[in-house]
Amino acid sequence: MKPIYSILILFFFASCMNEVPDPDVDHVFDNPLDEEEVEYAFPALTFFPIVIAVSSGEDFDIEIFSMGFENLAGANIRVEYDKNRLEISSIIPGTIFEDINQEPIFFTEQNQANGWATITSSYLGGQTTSVGQEGSVAQLTFTSIVSGQSTLTFGLECEMVNPDDETIQINGFGEAVITAN
Repeated sequence: MKPIYSILILFFFASCMNEVPDPDVDHVFDNPLDEEEVEYAFPALTFFPIVIAVSSGEDFDIEIFSMGFENLAGANIRVEYDKNRLEISSIIPGTIFEDINQEPIFFTEQNQANGWATITSSYLGGQTTSVGQEGSVAQLTFTSIVSGQSTLTFGLECEMVNPDDETIQINGFGEAVITAN
């Protein structure tokens, strides 16, 4: 029985030898969806993750998040990208407009020749007419087609609306940086 206790104690001390990360140096608590971490005003649109490293020819997923919107009923979002470095493979709905009774309206338009995609979605909930929390509007799958760095941005055409189809001002826009090797 003593050898088992000795082994357990040895494993305990061995596991404690790993360094505990320093949050100020290692940035282990940097979350781009945390209101305290972003460098723009709310309400805002952002990408997650905001930094992506892939191999050339590899697919990757990125989500569009709305942050700080209240009484949100619809979204029209333009994503712009470098058509020479990235190609959109698919766009699927996020979770912000999900409801147990009703699927959201969701459609997209893609223009690979000019490097943009437009996502239009609206909430059709049964009990309420809007949402008021952070959430994913859509998930995009891209393929990196050549090596190099590119940036995903939001176009000026972005619009968020309340249930009366009145525009809700967007005060901040995040970006995502993709590096393909």
